[in-house]
Amino acid sequence: MQTSNWGAVQGNAAPLFQQKNLSLYLHIPFCKSKCLYCDFASWANQDHWMADYVDALLSELDGWRAKLEGRTVQTVYIGGGTPTLLPINLLEKILYHIRKVAPLAPQAEITIEANPGTVTREKLTMLRQCGVNRLSIGAQAMEDRLLKGIGRIHTVAETCEAVALGRSCGIENINLDLMIGLPEQSGRDWFQTLEAAIALKPEHISAYTLIVEEGTPLYALVERGAVTPPDEDETIEMQRAAIDRLQSAGYARYEISNYALPDRECRHNLVYWLRGDYLGLGCAAHSMIDNVRFENPRSLQAYLRGTRAIRRVPLSREERMEETLMLSTRLIRGMDLNAYRREFGEDFVATHTKTLDRLLNMGLVEIHANHLYLTQKGLEVQNAVLVELLA
Repeated sequence: MQTSNWGAVQGNAAPLFQQKNLSLYLHIPFCKSKCLYCDFASWANQDHWMADYVDALLSELDGWRAKLEGRTVQTVYIGGGTPTLLPINLLEKILYHIRKVAPLAPQAEITIEANPGTVTREKLTMLRQCGVNRLSIGAQAMEDRLLKGIGRIHTVAETCEAVALGRSCGIENINLDLMIGLPEQSGRDWFQTLEAAIALKPEHISAYTLIVEEGTPLYALVERGAVTPPDEDETIEMQRAAIDRLQSAGYARYEISNYALPDRECRHNLVYWLRGDYLGLGCAAHSMIDNVRFENPRSLQAYLRGTRAIRRVPLSREERMEETLMLSTRLIRGMDLNAYRREFGEDFVATHTKTLDRLLNMGLVEIHANHLYLTQKGLEVQNAVLVELLA
């Protein structure tokens, strides 16, 4: 039986959906193998649920059809898990249905995540023909030894092949996901990964620092000393190396962990960082619409049974102010102080003068052209800076 608490929202005087843009996220929770570091909602050896899951996903999208009226979907992101693990007919079914139901902008950015080894020429050709114009490939490292150490089942050669296939099938916007701070990864290893990634000429590179999450197999390995990740100082040095090398190769850092060639920033992720509206479909998917957050159940079985939109939380003014600060200061351009003043009726600089003076003197923040942004030094300790500003 389907459960939802949207009834109370729909009864409000103000409509949930207003005349503005929206982004769409679809979660595909299936993987060929679970990586040692992964704590996402994804499962291996559950392929027998794929067809039922896609039917449930598209049924959920159908349920939002009326509420999507008056909206324009600017970005679509199909993530996981491993979306490209789905058979070609199911991927085609999803993409056809999105176009049938969602009011897509003419130049909508449509991204799909792919793991090397799960893409074929036939599959990528179909994806491009169905409108996918951005491919995000989970490379993670460009050394087979490091890939094996984190439970990845692809090789560096398969990463290179995936990029080449994407290009040959007409996908002109490719991202490579890389990871900093892998077990037994040295600074030299990281530089080799950067060089190999740059050689593939992707339009975008994401360089995320590995977080060893409690409850994962990697956490247990680290706890008992079986593997050793780089320490904090080594990780920071790798981050600095990424900034310098990618900049010299033409990639501008526009967010703590993201670098892009000109005009190739990920528009979908910018929606999150700028607190735009997004609708998440599928198990464990999160949404925020008109400052109301809600989510779907993490459990695959609960989702298949029809549970939707749980834990609905309207955000207070204070929560919105905090989120604006936390998310916008991840961006290199920082927080727009004029926009902050318009939305909250408060001058951020005036209400944080003493703290800002201290942080300015420490070289952690700057204010320029009505934007508050963290310096490179400040971005390295973003959490500590935020603690100061939120206090």
